[in-house]
Amino acid sequence: MNSLIELLNPNSSTERCAEVLSRMNAEDWEALTAYCAGYDLLPALEFRLSQLGLAHQIPEPHRQSFHSAYMLSAVRNILLLNHASQILLRLKAENIPVIALKGLFLVENTYKDLGARSMSDLDILVHREDLQKTVEILQGLGYQLSKYFDIRDSNLDIKHVPPMVLSDGTHVEIHWTLLEENEPFTIAMDGVWQRSFPAQINGVEVLAEGIEDLLLHLCVHMTYQHYLSLGLKGMLDIALALQRYQEQLDWTRFVALCKQWQAEKTAALTLELLRTLQWVVISDQVLTQLLPTPIDERILVEAYQILLQEEHARLGLTPDLVHLASEANLFKRLSLMFQRVFLPRIIIARLYQIPPSSPKIIWGYFLRFKDLIKAYGGTVQKITEKEPSLLADVSQKKSVYELHEWLIS
Repeated sequence: MNSLIELLNPNSSTERCAEVLSRMNAEDWEALTAYCAGYDLLPALEFRLSQLGLAHQIPEPHRQSFHSAYMLSAVRNILLLNHASQILLRLKAENIPVIALKGLFLVENTYKDLGARSMSDLDILVHREDLQKTVEILQGLGYQLSKYFDIRDSNLDIKHVPPMVLSDGTHVEIHWTLLEENEPFTIAMDGVWQRSFPAQINGVEVLAEGIEDLLLHLCVHMTYQHYLSLGLKGMLDIALALQRYQEQLDWTRFVALCKQWQAEKTAALTLELLRTLQWVVISDQVLTQLLPTPIDERILVEAYQILLQEEHARLGLTPDLVHLASEANLFKRLSLMFQRVFLPRIIIARLYQIPPSSPKIIWGYFLRFKDLIKAYGGTVQKITEKEPSLLADVSQKKSVYELHEWLIS
């Protein structure tokens, strides 16, 4: 893992990376390739080593794996960007402002290479008042809603329209906010729009998040929303954004924005992890302004271990299953299971494409129960039987969710 951290480090010299590669044996390459494949980092490392003139040092058969992943990423991204430009031109013709989010912005403007950072979907942000028209425009282009959605519903638990899907599998997520409104953060979207700046996506003029908004959004997305589960790929997004926009970044404004969002802990922990990786230089002053009291060493160690977990260790156990396994009281266990079946009607409506006012919503609850049994019945049985291997996984996952709770405490 140390070799991969060094090779991905945006500040590592050609000589330093060549030295790291020279020390790697067959077992090291097997582990590195497996990790990169699990976290979709093969394209990024291929691009990095090619930039340094060191790609020839990747031994076969791994060399082919890296190159194929990079080429597949480039082809996929070209297809997605062509779809994006079609959507953006259509929205521009209707005078609908758009902010390009996450990978859609990062690929061309931060990585500046079509294959180095793969995309799985297209994320765009529009004003809430433009939401319905944007959905209709995409429907006119052949995209279909993947789940039930009605703009008149409260929708406090979601931040974007359910993915709109084209026949070739392209997914578009239309955001009207950056985080769900029932999350413990305070985001003034008017300010996000005011701080946005012009950018280009596949030759089409759009808007991008202001540099401080971009950095904070990436921190919250990585550390809070995804529980650090994006691994080094998520950290690389942030490190390269910091490197690319270091001259424009105003740290005083960033700290003020963190406090406005009430996301000081999330930002501070993310930046501390980047410092631990030695991928960026962050002054002590910035971290002190975010959190006057330093982050406890135990929390930092725990977070770093979570960040570098193998991909397979992240699968299977949800927060609810961890809670269920940790709860000794039978009544509380049953109560928790009841709550996961009988979700609010609007959520059942989205899951099963049933209008919430329809009598058929009862059928949705039956489907919910059936799906939970199919997906988690075996795990619940193992929890009930206190299977040792599962309890070990529960203990590991519990630390992840406790860290998550610390972020909002």
